[in-house]
Amino acid sequence: MNVSLTVDLEDPTGRYAPDGRYVLMTRRILDMCDALGGVKATFFAVGKVAEGAPFLVRDIAERGHEIAFHSHAHVPLTEEERLRFFVETREDKDRLEQLFGYRVTGFRAPCYSLTPQTAWALDILAELGFLYSSSIMPTSVSRFGFPGAKTSAFRWANGLVEFPLPVASFAGARVPYLGGIYFYEMPFFIAKHFLSKAKPGEVLWTSIHPYDFDAHEKFAPMPHTPFWMSAVLWEARRRAERKIRRLLALGAAGPLVTRLSEVGQA
Repeated sequence: MNVSLTVDLEDPTGRYAPDGRYVLMTRRILDMCDALGGVKATFFAVGKVAEGAPFLVRDIAERGHEIAFHSHAHVPLTEEERLRFFVETREDKDRLEQLFGYRVTGFRAPCYSLTPQTAWALDILAELGFLYSSSIMPTSVSRFGFPGAKTSAFRWANGLVEFPLPVASFAGARVPYLGGIYFYEMPFFIAKHFLSKAKPGEVLWTSIHPYDFDAHEKFAPMPHTPFWMSAVLWEARRRAERKIRRLLALGAAGPLVTRLSEVGQA
């Protein structure tokens, strides 16, 4: 089963400096993609990246990767105001498109915070011309979970495609096994087993952050993240790149925008 690589392009310090560590680590991810035979990823860029490091956005696009959107300042939808979200999303989408000359069609909510309570964002996204979202955890094990959602890619009522975080059934629960803290802490053979059990036609993807590859950065709590999870994720940086390389070596698919045709009309 081929897996698409997605990157949440953000700076956990919130500074978005043109020489920040997130810039260096993003280039490391780009080099990894080249070394793996030209893997093409989807980079969900925070709007502030376009302001602080526009050259980085252009470089990503010029190297053949998809640029999608990850909110203006990485604020979970549960803390957003509707009007502010609409205005910032419209402005940032336009700014990104002007940087590299093609349409931005994908969106990912910070922290997968698209839930039944924040579904108001879907119509805003459709109105602004987005074609797909990759914003939900169809599970109850996350504070931003969407337990009743479908686990395979589907279309919302307004036609927007959703690519849910891949999950596997284990001990009566849905476990997100292809990215983040679950993937980094799980023995690789278990993730590989879950992958082999994926449904035919399921759109599979993994998600990483530039800071996941930064094993030498001093520990600091992550915004919008419990302290214990910040500590576990920081410790996992020592093996994150190695595990991602192993996963993609099993079979890498293209950016999410190239997989829209895999989703039915129903």
